[in-house]
Amino acid sequence: MRRLSFEERRSELLDAAVRVIGREGLAAATTRAIVAEADMPLGAFHYVFASRDDLIAAIVEHITEQERLAAWMDADTDATCAEVLARGLDAYLRLLESEPQREMTLLDVATHAMRHDPEAVQHQWATYRAAARASLSYAAELARITWTRPLDELAWSLASCLDGLTLSWLTTRDSDAARRHIRLLADAFATYATPVKETTDAH
Repeated sequence: MRRLSFEERRSELLDAAVRVIGREGLAAATTRAIVAEADMPLGAFHYVFASRDDLIAAIVEHITEQERLAAWMDADTDATCAEVLARGLDAYLRLLESEPQREMTLLDVATHAMRHDPEAVQHQWATYRAAARASLSYAAELARITWTRPLDELAWSLASCLDGLTLSWLTTRDSDAARRHIRLLADAFATYATPVKETTDAH
């Protein structure tokens, strides 16, 4: 039996659940199917997660954080605001292109929650907006700008735009159109940016 830390076991179970849901749908993601996918005994699941619902909530945060980190992995500090945003959004799209099952998983989880657990789906979108807020804050640091609209307002709009970009790409797989949309989004959000004023020490 492999010796894994708690965090390693948790990460592998989450990745296994994403694969099962992305491939077969949420209904197929029983605890037994997930541990079988992860090549772990059933007890490993209950050691890490209190319930299947606990796992599903963790999936949303797990995928969202991975996407946010991937979007800024190759960020450039010598770029305009529009360029910074476009690069981050393009990195998100590249991840979507390479692993579409991740977003299929989130959509399946959301659709189920809309019907059966409204509180869970509210939390899911709050997680998306928090990630968008963090991304916009980081983009402002990179581009040395401040936002002229409230950050929460911009984060709501960015999360909504990403919802549309994601669903459109999943249904059409038209990456060229998606990248044109990304450029438009980056330019649009950059209109709400203003350069940070440089301060100089008085002598």
